[in-house]
Amino acid sequence: MNLITWIARDTYGNWFRPYWFLIFCGFAITIILSWINFRKRHIPTQGLYLGIFVISPISLLGASFFGKYDVNNSFFFFTLFAFWEPGMSIHGGLIFGLITGWIWFGFESRKHDISIWVYADLIIPNILLAQAIGRWGNFFNHELLGAPVPREQIMWLPSFIRDNLFKWFVPDQIPNNFHPTCVVGIGGGEVAPSDFGNVQYFQPIFLYESFANILLWILIVIALPLIFRYSYYWRFKKEEPDFMKLSWKGIWAKWYYDVKPDPMVVNNLSQEKNFKKVYFKNRQKMTKKQVVKTYFKYQKARLKQIFKADVRALEKIENPHRLKILRCGIQTGMYIAGYNIIRIILETQRVDHDLFIKNMRVLDYTILALMIGIGLILILFAQWIAVIKWRKGGWLYEKQY
Repeated sequence: MNLITWIARDTYGNWFRPYWFLIFCGFAITIILSWINFRKRHIPTQGLYLGIFVISPISLLGASFFGKYDVNNSFFFFTLFAFWEPGMSIHGGLIFGLITGWIWFGFESRKHDISIWVYADLIIPNILLAQAIGRWGNFFNHELLGAPVPREQIMWLPSFIRDNLFKWFVPDQIPNNFHPTCVVGIGGGEVAPSDFGNVQYFQPIFLYESFANILLWILIVIALPLIFRYSYYWRFKKEEPDFMKLSWKGIWAKWYYDVKPDPMVVNNLSQEKNFKKVYFKNRQKMTKKQVVKTYFKYQKARLKQIFKADVRALEKIENPHRLKILRCGIQTGMYIAGYNIIRIILETQRVDHDLFIKNMRVLDYTILALMIGIGLILILFAQWIAVIKWRKGGWLYEKQY
């Protein structure tokens, strides 16, 4: 019996210790890479430190809730949040974590005049590496396996993976202090894990998702910025006198990042009318009925200002060479769309009990498809809409406006 089989059998029914270790490693690598990104952009890191202690536990509660909720089985409500028990969902953690992070960094955004999409791009794509690491916990637990396959079809895998692509045999009535010694065999019976000819093996969904997450992280964090950075190679070479002397960072700084327009002009272009002062300048003289009526007028004026906003003049003086820039928010949108594309493909290989929304396949696919749509809309919004409508002078976006 190999080491992986022995450890999994010995800890069955308890939270598998290597699983927790891998979760910790996933959290750690996300935090470390995010901290490095904050330092590179000269963003205050105190909000990140405090946010860790706010967002992480709420993410665990969300992962526990969606990992344990099953429409076919009733649970005592509070046990759905017992994150120390088996049953965790990545999507549950993401949903709870993203909502909490949006609120937390929304305050940080206004405090430091930094776009919330800057925070999102510096943190969220790194979650892919945490997910890739965490999926190996599913391997140790013999879970997140796909369709049944003959042993011959998985011979390309290393033996330590191939020989553990089975499910433990668990009886309907689980005895106290139960530790399985047998696995599910071909046809549904119980066989010994070493009986390779009769063990039912399954597709390693955890491996496919882990590998796909790493590739997506490389695309979002490394490849995409490089493509944008080097897309102007021939133009810079033709028009930049010091092309052979300056680094790419130096050339981009000269053409984009170090462009310094008149701050008074930027301030004038960025000013918005303060409707609160306009509509409530005589509030002390208003009756309650007048205050309510004025409030709706105030909100209508604010919405009108938002939808009629146009800051193309600000973009023009901040980007006089009209370079196409990878806008903040793009990487977050790619994460949301890309990861859910991976999931919706792999969901077709999962049994109903292993879905994000257990035993509700149509709803599961619908939510994943909706999240793909949200990610694609965010990409379009960040790259082509927000930049001409809702930028403010003095705030940090791709550069300091």
